[in-house]
Amino acid sequence: MSGKEGVQKKWAALKEKLGPQDGDPTEANLENAEPELCIRLLQMPSVVNYSGLRKRLESSDDGWLVQFLEQSGLDLLLEALARLSGRGVARISDALLQLTCISCVRAIMNARQGIEYILNNQGYVCKLSEALDTSNVMVKKQVFELLAALSIYSPEGHKQILDALDHYKVVKSQQYRFSVIMNELSNTDNIPYIITLLSVINAIILGTEELRARTQLRNEFIGLQLLDVLTKLR
Repeated sequence: MSGKEGVQKKWAALKEKLGPQDGDPTEANLENAEPELCIRLLQMPSVVNYSGLRKRLESSDDGWLVQFLEQSGLDLLLEALARLSGRGVARISDALLQLTCISCVRAIMNARQGIEYILNNQGYVCKLSEALDTSNVMVKKQVFELLAALSIYSPEGHKQILDALDHYKVVKSQQYRFSVIMNELSNTDNIPYIITLLSVINAIILGTEELRARTQLRNEFIGLQLLDVLTKLR
Protein backbone atom coordinates (compact mmCIF):
# COMPACT_ATOMS: atom_id res chain seq x y z
CA MET A 1 0.00 0.00 0.00
CA SER A 2 1.39 3.42 -0.95
CA GLY A 3 1.78 6.20 1.60
CA LYS A 4 -1.01 8.16 -0.07
CA GLU A 5 -3.36 5.17 0.02
CA GLY A 6 -2.54 4.65 3.70
CA VAL A 7 -3.44 8.24 4.56
CA GLN A 8 -6.67 8.00 2.57
CA LYS A 9 -7.61 4.77 4.35
CA LYS A 10 -6.98 6.31 7.80
CA TRP A 11 -9.02 9.39 6.86
CA ALA A 12 -11.90 7.22 5.63
CA ALA A 13 -11.84 5.25 8.88
CA LEU A 14 -11.87 8.48 10.88
CA LYS A 15 -14.86 9.84 8.94
CA GLU A 16 -16.71 6.57 9.44
CA LYS A 17 -16.05 6.71 13.17
CA LEU A 18 -17.26 10.30 13.45
CA GLY A 19 -20.35 9.70 11.36
CA PRO A 20 -21.88 12.16 8.89
CA GLN A 21 -21.51 15.80 9.88
CA ASP A 22 -22.10 19.12 8.24
CA GLY A 23 -19.24 21.57 8.17
CA ASP A 24 -15.99 20.71 9.95
CA PRO A 25 -15.69 16.92 10.40
CA THR A 26 -13.15 17.40 13.21
CA GLU A 27 -15.62 19.17 15.51
CA ALA A 28 -18.70 17.74 17.23
CA ASN A 29 -21.83 19.83 16.69
CA LEU A 30 -22.79 20.90 20.22
CA GLU A 31 -24.27 24.26 19.27
CA ASN A 32 -27.51 23.70 21.21
CA ALA A 33 -26.34 20.93 23.52
CA GLU A 34 -27.38 20.93 27.16
CA PRO A 35 -24.68 20.68 29.86
CA GLU A 36 -25.68 17.06 30.58
CA LEU A 37 -24.84 15.94 27.04
CA CYS A 38 -21.49 17.73 27.13
CA ILE A 39 -20.66 16.05 30.44
CA ARG A 40 -21.39 12.63 28.92
CA LEU A 41 -19.19 13.39 25.93
CA LEU A 42 -16.33 14.40 28.24
CA GLN A 43 -16.29 10.84 29.51
CA MET A 44 -15.23 9.87 25.98
CA PRO A 45 -12.20 12.14 25.45
CA SER A 46 -11.46 12.96 21.82
CA VAL A 47 -10.30 15.93 19.77
CA VAL A 48 -13.73 15.99 18.12
CA ASN A 49 -15.59 16.20 21.43
CA TYR A 50 -13.21 18.73 22.97
CA SER A 51 -13.33 20.97 19.89
CA GLY A 52 -17.12 20.93 19.89
CA LEU A 53 -17.21 21.64 23.63
CA ARG A 54 -14.82 24.58 23.29
CA LYS A 55 -17.11 26.17 20.73
CA ARG A 56 -20.15 25.54 22.97
CA LEU A 57 -18.38 27.07 25.97
CA GLU A 58 -17.42 30.15 24.00
CA SER A 59 -21.05 30.80 23.05
CA SER A 60 -22.65 29.80 26.37
CA ASP A 61 -24.41 32.18 28.75
CA ASP A 62 -23.69 32.35 32.48
CA GLY A 63 -26.52 30.00 33.42
CA TRP A 64 -25.34 27.27 31.05
CA LEU A 65 -21.74 27.62 32.22
CA VAL A 66 -22.69 27.39 35.90
CA GLN A 67 -24.67 24.19 35.24
CA PHE A 68 -21.72 22.73 33.34
CA LEU A 69 -19.33 23.56 36.19
CA GLU A 70 -21.66 22.30 38.92
CA GLN A 71 -21.97 18.98 37.08
CA SER A 72 -18.18 18.50 37.32
CA GLY A 73 -17.34 19.60 33.78
CA LEU A 74 -14.13 21.32 34.87
CA ASP A 75 -13.16 18.34 37.03
CA LEU A 76 -13.38 16.03 34.03
CA LEU A 77 -11.28 18.36 31.89
CA LEU A 78 -8.54 18.74 34.50
CA GLU A 79 -8.48 15.01 35.22
CA ALA A 80 -8.08 14.28 31.51
CA LEU A 81 -5.33 16.88 31.27
CA ALA A 82 -3.49 15.30 34.20
CA ARG A 83 -3.71 11.83 32.64
CA LEU A 84 -2.39 13.09 29.33
CA SER A 85 0.44 15.01 30.98
CA GLY A 86 1.54 11.88 32.80
CA ARG A 87 1.97 9.96 29.54
CA GLY A 88 4.85 12.09 28.31
CA VAL A 89 2.94 12.76 25.08
CA ALA A 90 5.05 10.77 22.66
CA ARG A 91 2.20 10.54 20.17
CA ILE A 92 0.83 13.36 18.03
CA SER A 93 -2.71 12.26 18.85
CA ASP A 94 -2.08 12.77 22.58
CA ALA A 95 -0.54 16.18 21.92
CA LEU A 96 -3.62 17.28 19.97
CA LEU A 97 -5.87 15.92 22.70
CA GLN A 98 -3.96 17.95 25.29
CA LEU A 99 -4.21 21.13 23.25
CA THR A 100 -7.93 20.84 22.62
CA CYS A 101 -8.55 19.93 26.26
CA ILE A 102 -6.66 22.97 27.61
CA SER A 103 -8.51 25.15 25.08
CA CYS A 104 -11.75 24.15 26.85
CA VAL A 105 -10.30 25.21 30.21
CA ARG A 106 -9.25 28.49 28.63
CA ALA A 107 -12.78 29.04 27.30
CA ILE A 108 -14.14 28.56 30.83
CA MET A 109 -11.67 31.08 32.23
CA ASN A 110 -12.57 33.64 29.58
CA ALA A 111 -15.84 34.08 31.47
CA ARG A 112 -15.94 35.85 34.85
CA GLN A 113 -18.21 33.10 36.18
CA GLY A 114 -15.57 30.55 35.22
CA ILE A 115 -12.70 32.31 36.98
CA GLU A 116 -14.81 32.94 40.09
CA TYR A 117 -15.85 29.29 40.21
CA ILE A 118 -12.23 28.15 39.99
CA LEU A 119 -11.08 30.50 42.75
CA ASN A 120 -14.04 29.71 45.01
CA ASN A 121 -13.40 25.97 44.90
CA GLN A 122 -10.13 24.81 46.41
CA GLY A 123 -7.91 22.52 44.39
CA TYR A 124 -8.62 23.57 40.82
CA VAL A 125 -5.56 25.81 40.44
CA CYS A 126 -3.31 23.10 41.87
CA LYS A 127 -4.76 20.59 39.40
CA LEU A 128 -4.16 23.05 36.58
CA SER A 129 -0.52 23.48 37.61
CA GLU A 130 0.05 19.72 37.35
CA ALA A 131 -0.53 20.00 33.59
CA LEU A 132 2.88 21.70 33.40
CA ASP A 133 4.44 18.24 33.68
CA THR A 134 4.44 17.62 29.94
CA SER A 135 6.85 17.81 27.03
CA ASN A 136 4.26 19.72 24.98
CA VAL A 137 5.50 23.32 24.93
CA MET A 138 2.25 24.64 23.46
CA VAL A 139 0.29 23.17 26.37
CA LYS A 140 2.74 24.52 28.94
CA LYS A 141 2.54 27.94 27.31
CA GLN A 142 -1.25 27.99 27.63
CA VAL A 143 -1.17 26.77 31.23
CA PHE A 144 1.33 29.48 32.17
CA GLU A 145 -0.86 32.08 30.46
CA LEU A 146 -3.85 30.94 32.51
CA LEU A 147 -1.82 31.01 35.73
CA ALA A 148 -0.64 34.55 34.93
CA ALA A 149 -4.22 35.66 34.29
CA LEU A 150 -5.35 34.27 37.64
CA SER A 151 -2.42 35.92 39.39
CA ILE A 152 -3.41 39.42 38.29
CA TYR A 153 -7.18 38.82 38.50
CA SER A 154 -7.42 39.26 42.26
CA PRO A 155 -5.42 38.93 45.50
CA GLU A 156 -7.07 35.53 45.99
CA GLY A 157 -5.97 34.49 42.50
CA HIS A 158 -2.40 35.56 43.29
CA LYS A 159 -2.44 33.59 46.55
CA GLN A 160 -3.74 30.46 44.86
CA ILE A 161 -1.08 30.66 42.15
CA LEU A 162 1.65 30.71 44.79
CA ASP A 163 -0.03 27.81 46.60
CA ALA A 164 -0.26 25.90 43.31
CA LEU A 165 3.45 26.39 42.60
CA ASP A 166 4.25 25.18 46.13
CA HIS A 167 2.04 22.17 45.43
CA TYR A 168 3.81 21.48 42.13
CA LYS A 169 7.20 21.73 43.86
CA VAL A 170 6.20 19.05 46.37
CA VAL A 171 4.44 16.73 43.91
CA LYS A 172 7.29 16.89 41.38
CA SER A 173 10.08 16.88 44.00
CA GLN A 174 11.57 20.20 42.98
CA GLN A 175 13.72 22.28 45.31
CA TYR A 176 12.00 25.65 44.88
CA ARG A 177 8.47 26.71 44.00
CA PHE A 178 9.66 28.84 41.06
CA SER A 179 12.00 26.16 39.70
CA VAL A 180 9.45 25.06 37.10
CA ILE A 181 9.35 28.58 35.64
CA MET A 182 13.09 29.20 35.71
CA ASN A 183 13.95 25.76 34.34
CA GLU A 184 11.67 26.37 31.37
CA LEU A 185 13.08 29.85 30.81
CA SER A 186 16.66 28.57 30.92
CA ASN A 187 16.07 25.72 28.49
CA THR A 188 14.05 27.23 25.67
CA ASP A 189 14.79 29.37 22.64
CA ASN A 190 11.12 29.62 21.66
CA ILE A 191 10.49 33.39 21.64
CA PRO A 192 6.70 33.32 22.21
CA TYR A 193 7.23 30.87 25.08
CA ILE A 194 9.95 33.08 26.58
CA ILE A 195 7.58 36.06 26.46
CA THR A 196 4.90 34.03 28.24
CA LEU A 197 7.33 32.92 30.95
CA LEU A 198 8.48 36.49 31.54
CA SER A 199 4.86 37.61 31.76
CA VAL A 200 4.25 34.95 34.43
CA ILE A 201 7.19 36.25 36.45
CA ASN A 202 5.85 39.81 36.16
CA ALA A 203 2.34 38.68 37.12
CA ILE A 204 3.65 36.92 40.22
CA ILE A 205 5.80 39.85 41.36
CA LEU A 206 3.22 42.54 40.58
CA GLY A 207 0.25 40.47 41.75
CA THR A 208 0.64 41.83 45.27
CA GLU A 209 0.46 45.50 46.23
CA GLU A 210 2.71 45.08 49.25
CA LEU A 211 6.21 46.36 48.50
CA ARG A 212 7.87 43.98 50.95
CA ALA A 213 6.12 40.98 49.39
CA ARG A 214 7.10 42.12 45.88
CA THR A 215 10.71 42.44 46.95
CA GLN A 216 10.68 38.98 48.49
CA LEU A 217 9.19 37.42 45.35
CA ARG A 218 11.67 39.23 43.11
CA ASN A 219 14.55 38.05 45.29
CA GLU A 220 13.32 34.46 45.00
CA PHE A 221 13.60 34.69 41.23
CA ILE A 222 16.98 36.42 41.43
CA GLY A 223 18.17 33.60 43.68
CA LEU A 224 17.30 31.22 40.84
CA GLN A 225 19.59 33.15 38.45
CA LEU A 226 16.91 35.28 36.79
CA LEU A 227 19.34 38.14 36.12
CA ASP A 228 21.85 35.80 34.46
CA VAL A 229 19.12 34.31 32.28
CA LEU A 230 17.90 37.77 31.27
CA THR A 231 21.45 38.75 30.32
CA LYS A 232 21.73 35.70 28.06
CA LEU A 233 18.37 36.48 26.46
CA ARG A 234 19.60 39.91 25.45
